[in-house]
Amino acid sequence: MKPLGTAWLVLSVCLFGSSAAPAVDPPPAFTKEAQGDWYVLAAHQNNKNIAQGKRVGSRVAVAADGVVWHDPEKADTPLVSVKCAHAAADPTKKQADSNELTSIVTGSLCPKPDAKLAARWRITDNDVLLLLVEVAEYKGNRNGTYSGAAPSDVIFICQRKAVPAAQKPDPAADAKRFVGKWAVLGELDDANCARTRPQGNVEFTATDFFKRGTLKSDAKPGMDGTWKLVEPQADRGRIDLTFRSGIEGNQGRSPSLYTFFGDDLLMVVYPEGGWAKDAVEKQELRKPPEHFGSDGNRNMWILRRMNEATK
Repeated sequence: MKPLGTAWLVLSVCLFGSSAAPAVDPPPAFTKEAQGDWYVLAAHQNNKNIAQGKRVGSRVAVAADGVVWHDPEKADTPLVSVKCAHAAADPTKKQADSNELTSIVTGSLCPKPDAKLAARWRITDNDVLLLLVEVAEYKGNRNGTYSGAAPSDVIFICQRKAVPAAQKPDPAADAKRFVGKWAVLGELDDANCARTRPQGNVEFTATDFFKRGTLKSDAKPGMDGTWKLVEPQADRGRIDLTFRSGIEGNQGRSPSLYTFFGDDLLMVVYPEGGWAKDAVEKQELRKPPEHFGSDGNRNMWILRRMNEATK
C-alpha cells in the first residue's frame, strides 16, 4: 500500500479545517463592572486637586474601550477623552496589573491631542473607581501606583452615586455630624492614593479621632488624636486635629479644612508638616491649607458615613 501523499493532506485540511485555535478577541479595556457613569470626588494632577467647585460631582463616562471626563462648564469640550486597549504584558514584571492600558488621549487637559499614553484602573472594596490617566508623556517609574503628583498624570477617585452639593460650614451642627464611623473611600498622601485595607475607617467621638485599617474597635489605630471645630475659612469648615500618633513628624496641632457633601460624605484635608520655622514649636502659629487637596505636605481623606450594618 502506497503512503498517503501530499494531495490527501491538502484534501483533509480542506474538508476538516485546520487544527489551529480560532482567533480570540482581546478583552475590553473596561469590564462591565466598571462601565457606566461615575461621579468625581477628587482628581489630582501636579500635586493639586483639579476637581473643585463645579468639577466636584462631574461625570466620568466609562465605556468598554474608553473614558470621557465631561467638563460641567463646556459641554462640547471634554476635559479628558481616552480610547483604551489592554497593554501588552511586560515579562519583566512579576505582578503585572491586569488593568494596565495603552491609550490615545484628547481633551482640554491634554497638551498634545492623540498622544499615545498609558492608563490603569481598579475598583476598590467600597465600590470606588480609581483611575489613572496620563495626559502627557511620563518619564520615570511609578511602580504601579496611582499618583497625581506629576504634571503628566491625572488620578480620579469616583463613586457611582451622584455627589450632593457642598454645604456651607456650620460649626455647631457639624460638630454633631462628625461623630460616628466613616469608611475611607480615598486617602491621598502627597497626591498618591494609598489603597486602604478592607473596611479602613475613621472614627470620631465627641473629642477624639481614631483611624484604623479594620472594623475591630479594639484594634490599635494607625492614627489618633483629638479634634475640635473652629471658625470657618470662607466656604470651608475648619477643624483642628491634634495628632498623638500617625504622621511623619511634628506631631501635635494640625489646622485642617473640611467640607460636608450632604450628611454622609465628608472630605478632610490636613497638613502633616511643612510649617514655617517659627511654627514648628509654636503650634498656635500653624496655618491651615489654602488649597483643598493633597500635595507634599497635605493629605486628604474622603469619607462616607458607615451605617449600622457595616460598622
